[in-house]
Amino acid sequence: MGHILVAGSVNVDRLWRLDAPLRGGARLTYHSATLRCGGGGFTTGAALLALGHAVTIVATLADDGLGRACFDRLATLGFDLSGVRFAGGRTTPLDIFIDPSGERTVLAPRTTEARRLVHLPRLPAELVYVNVRRMEPAVLAGLAPGTRRVAQVPLEPGEQRPADVLIGAVPDGGIDLGGIDIGRIDLGGDAFAQARRIAGPSLATLVLTDGARPVQLFDSAGRSSVEVAAVTAADTTGAGDVFAAGYIDALLREEPAAEAARHASAVAARFLTDRDAFWSQAPLEPNT
Repeated sequence: MGHILVAGSVNVDRLWRLDAPLRGGARLTYHSATLRCGGGGFTTGAALLALGHAVTIVATLADDGLGRACFDRLATLGFDLSGVRFAGGRTTPLDIFIDPSGERTVLAPRTTEARRLVHLPRLPAELVYVNVRRMEPAVLAGLAPGTRRVAQVPLEPGEQRPADVLIGAVPDGGIDLGGIDIGRIDLGGDAFAQARRIAGPSLATLVLTDGARPVQLFDSAGRSSVEVAAVTAADTTGAGDVFAAGYIDALLREEPAAEAARHASAVAARFLTDRDAFWSQAPLEPNT
């Protein structure tokens, strides 16, 4: 198994389980509200650990009770924590509203979305995975030769991600399957050429998930699609991050893109069916 360096968020998620779908102007009720460790870096990294890989996580935590509780949860799961740093201030949870169908809406504080990744530790990792909103392109461009690079499609206009594989989700990236460019990539045009303007000439594959619809793959040969595993879930939070872990797992075993997407879909389906099979989802209790 491989050693993967994961740069991404480690958050405290406050989950609100709603009794009806979220809609503007409504007065809604909820039946539970819990705190748990979450974030794209945490979820992908924890799934990679569950798949048998070694993971070093690069993240920033607030130096308070919730931040220390997250740190302890990371340690318990087996993360290498040499890339974690503590900052001043207090942890502000992300509010995640989950409706009865399992769909989620995320409300994030502006302060957490404003961070910029400027450094990665020099470690002998086989692969680096980056899922941050903002970063300096040189962080990935300056890695040791031969280090594979996988990154999420950036949400911010003008952001660059020098990478071999870009992974994104159609709703998250403002990507329109009908061909209207409302965000980063217009699938009605040459999506792979557009992705290369984000990732550079080393890009081999653009991978786009779209919920229960087929995964779309783009490379120099064109476009293809892969059916996803069907599953009904009470909570879809983190499914895309676990898909990324499954794709990386297959990539490290030299699987071609289509097989990697099938494997990633199966891994995400297993996670949605039984989240505790991957790691404990026990509520987070602040350290005192």
